Amino acid sequence: MNIMNFMRIITTIAVLGILTVFISCTGDGSSGKTPDKKEDIDGTQNSDNGKKTKTYYLIPSPEELFRFIHDGELKFSNKVVNPTKSINDYVSTRDKELNFGVYSADLAYVASFNKYQQSIDYLGVVRRLSDEIGISTIFDKNLVGRIDNITDDKDSLLKVTNDTYLSIVAYLEDVQRQESLAQIVTGGWVESIYVVANLLDSYESNPKIINLLAEQKGILENLIKYLEQRKNDKNVQSTLNDLQPIVKFYASLKSENKKPEEIDKNKKDGTIVVGNNTKVVMDKVQFATLKMEITKLRNKITKL
Repeated sequence: MNIMNFMRIITTIAVLGILTVFISCTGDGSSGKTPDKKEDIDGTQNSDNGKKTKTYYLIPSPEELFRFIHDGELKFSNKVVNPTKSINDYVSTRDKELNFGVYSADLAYVASFNKYQQSIDYLGVVRRLSDEIGISTIFDKNLVGRIDNITDDKDSLLKVTNDTYLSIVAYLEDVQRQESLAQIVTGGWVESIYVVANLLDSYESNPKIINLLAEQKGILENLIKYLEQRKNDKNVQSTLNDLQPIVKFYASLKSENKKPEEIDKNKKDGTIVVGNNTKVVMDKVQFATLKMEITKLRNKITKL
């Protein structure tokens, strides 16, 4: 599958929050929805009509996160998703919130491949976890009706998962549960990187995906900033600690100038893209390290 649009999201995710994060990503590792004035990762701005609107540029929708799947060359694999039966292993609030993000990412992944029954199964897990972490009110009568009437159609699956995700993000912000959102975003981001890295047969099999994984360096930096703003919460601090091997790995990656043919200065809508002349690079050994470290972290989160 041509993953060119992969992290053109993010953040890793389906029905929620993944998260994450992750940061709607463009090919140059910047946020696809960056506000004109960036004070905060989840800042509030005045729109043209004078109303205040929140910009969730850290957190991508599931549809954005796995948009690359529509183009391409990756094959579906059941081996990379967290089994639905594992939900019974998550007891603490932190475990449930992290795995809410994981399952949201898995939901987006299976929906992107138009796996109808699996999408229903993962949506059921997400709904159950939403109840256990106290956000089930988001599944109002209207949304439940849409979920119950999902058709065996990829656009229908992605639309419902995407809308559910956005509703949950907005809800968690409205009720001041940013710590929960931070956990969900992290779980989603970790799962999305794990899925993509483990779908590659080898480092040489798809250079474009390798580049996109490397460009997650900027997205991770934003995620860490988001978490650090909430590190007084002991659960968030634990998650920050768990992420340190990944942070250290991405900090080791270097940037280099792009070749002239690699620089895409104009988007389809005619927008001029600036600051797009460098790229983060990752060699074969580094890819193997990323795959090992993200697998260890993901398995720690999912208890596999």
